[in-house]
Amino acid sequence: MKSYYPSLLATVSLVTATAQTTPPVVVVKEETLRTTPDGRVTSSETTVVEAVTPAVPPRRHLDMEMARRQLSIFPKAIPVPEPNPIPGISLRTYNSDRNVVVVEGRELPYVTLPVLFVKDTAELLDVDSSVALEDTARAIRELLHANPNAVFDIEGHTSTDGEPEINMELSAQRARKVYDELTRHYMIPATALSAHGYGENFPLYPQGNEAQMMLDRRVLVVRIK
Repeated sequence: MKSYYPSLLATVSLVTATAQTTPPVVVVKEETLRTTPDGRVTSSETTVVEAVTPAVPPRRHLDMEMARRQLSIFPKAIPVPEPNPIPGISLRTYNSDRNVVVVEGRELPYVTLPVLFVKDTAELLDVDSSVALEDTARAIRELLHANPNAVFDIEGHTSTDGEPEINMELSAQRARKVYDELTRHYMIPATALSAHGYGENFPLYPQGNEAQMMLDRRVLVVRIK
């Protein structure tokens, strides 16, 4: 597998999804037939009994308290891990239970953003994704107010589905999209952020099913300083 490490992008996410449309309203009808004594139908009447809207997925949101708590943790030094098996990319070990990633002897706290993208693009899928970025910006501003020297890295990841080089580029584009939204629309200082794409190099579910691979299509905000 050809792997490469993209350059720093103008120093997240939970994520690829296909665009969805609002499901149609399901109308339940009752039909009444009027017949003559010999069994012939003389008239019919249709009455709407109820209108049922099919269930839609629950709205996604960023857990603000968790984000503040997790990103307020200072990175800390730990014993240096085993040698790096991926040329050109620092070994990264993710602990999704504790929301930390170990990189070159440092343990870095992170938050996974509830952000979705239109399939195979870096375009935000829906309003929930935009709201999640607005909440992320608010949490980062609060943390910078308390610690102006804090720095966060936006990480883009994909599942192992697809071509490695395309996945690497797509993950970098999505990380850059989040970076641009935070710096341009929500005025987070560019000095407080960086952005990188890691493609399919660090999946949580290397042999996962489709539901698990969706969790690998993620964007993280990692505190690096």
